[in-house]
Amino acid sequence: MEFQDVIRKRRSVRHYLDLDVPDEMVFKLLDAARWAPTGGNLQPWEFIVVRNRANRERLVDATFLGYMMKTGKPQRWILEAPVIIAVCANAKAVIARYGYGELGQSNVLMDVAAAIENLLLAAVDLGLGACWISGFDHEKATEALKIPQDVKVVAFIPVGYTDRIQGPPPKLDPEEFTYYEVYGNYKE
Repeated sequence: MEFQDVIRKRRSVRHYLDLDVPDEMVFKLLDAARWAPTGGNLQPWEFIVVRNRANRERLVDATFLGYMMKTGKPQRWILEAPVIIAVCANAKAVIARYGYGELGQSNVLMDVAAAIENLLLAAVDLGLGACWISGFDHEKATEALKIPQDVKVVAFIPVGYTDRIQGPPPKLDPEEFTYYEVYGNYKE
């Protein structure tokens, strides 16, 4: 598939077929993630591949819909996916180089986000569906995954085969969000 097609075909998939995703395909997703750009080549990402139904249920129980962290219902549709990849940030090396301040924290999140995007694009290229889940209780997720104190769960990525690909969502045109030379200066 052409790269521009991969970018334009990426969707947040929320329905999965009852088909397993082979380990080789999961490895290809993780391999794509590791090639993401990263400040200082510190690669602060770690991934947990969750296949076991009971473990997936614990992750789903940590999720919530929309902005309703305390009252939102869990996103039960995630259980349709045969694999959930929990994406974690291990900031030790980044903080050692850049400190605990804003620079260190933002570099970690940017690096991990770039790895997630590579993984999502690789899923499209491999004929898989995936979705970036950020609506979850971090304490519950940390407990369910037995995450050490200095590692943070950033996202859940359910992955599987799908037969329901939605059309493209509305997107702004580049001229609507691009300035030239200084903020607020549109090209004439």
